[in-house]
Amino acid sequence: MRINGGIFDPLRPDRAAPGSDSAVSRPGDQDSASTTTNPKKSDSVQISSAGRSLSDRVEREQQVDLAPERVAELRNKVLMGAYNTLDVVDQVARRILTRGDL
Repeated sequence: MRINGGIFDPLRPDRAAPGSDSAVSRPGDQDSASTTTNPKKSDSVQISSAGRSLSDRVEREQQVDLAPERVAELRNKVLMGAYNTLDVVDQVARRILTRGDL
């Protein structure tokens, strides 16, 4: 994500809000700035394609709905130890690594 612009930058007193105490006047700065028409500055944000891709993936994952019956069935299987095998542990570990969740 890239953020461009911003007329109120606390680290740069020369870009402080007009009329605020933190505005710095320098030699050579005169009222000529107020007589010229300055274009209005605006902020912008650019989101990379990787950021959009990640956002889409998160939205798809959040849309997965499990019926209460399916949740109860999976819960019973976990409690009965159906997933306590090396094959299941291996598959889960591989999926975590390939999805980049770590």
